[in-house]
Amino acid sequence: MSQLIFKFPFKAEYFKHDFYVSSNNFPAYKLIESWPRWPGKCLNVFGTAGSGKTHLSKILEKKIQNVKLIDAENVNNKLIQELNNFKCLIIDGFKNNIDEKLLYSIFNQSKQLDNYLVINSSVSIKELNFKLNDLKSRVNSFIFIGIDLPTDDLLQVIITKAFSDKQISLSPKISEYIIKNVERSYDKTFKFLKDVDELSLSTGKSININLIKKVLNK
Repeated sequence: MSQLIFKFPFKAEYFKHDFYVSSNNFPAYKLIESWPRWPGKCLNVFGTAGSGKTHLSKILEKKIQNVKLIDAENVNNKLIQELNNFKCLIIDGFKNNIDEKLLYSIFNQSKQLDNYLVINSSVSIKELNFKLNDLKSRVNSFIFIGIDLPTDDLLQVIITKAFSDKQISLSPKISEYIIKNVERSYDKTFKFLKDVDELSLSTGKSININLIKKVLNK
């Protein structure tokens, strides 16, 4: 009889107490926690996928309360009229995928309203090749804060939490093996852990070194 596999996703939960502060993300966390004592009102948080940018935005959202958090893909002209209703606009997942004239209008409107503007991106927006000169000048007014690749201690927390949320306990030996061999990337780490869990479920075997090796060699 074949085993039924129920794929319960590694669901993202954004609680402040779940954000593990490490040397790689401390500057970004410290800045978010210091709100409203910022040197400016425009902030660009950048780092690879899964580095915690959205998590930090959720923490900021709870601090400011009157916040509009929107994915860059959903930004449109209607947003300009809505800015009057918010103290802070957070654009998540920015990949230079917003019309430059629209983005420039958002900058201007936010400035006129004396609102906060936060843009989360994989790379610093000052490295993007904007064609609109006025937009380039607006970018220079931003505070830039990056999140580095995960340290060993942060990977340990990510691994432990991912499996403890699913009532799975890993031995220190297995955790150390994963840390030594997994690609040093947030999104690749999360995908790896998901693949390990699914292979364990599909084979009916507990998570051990051999199973982890199979996933690493896929």
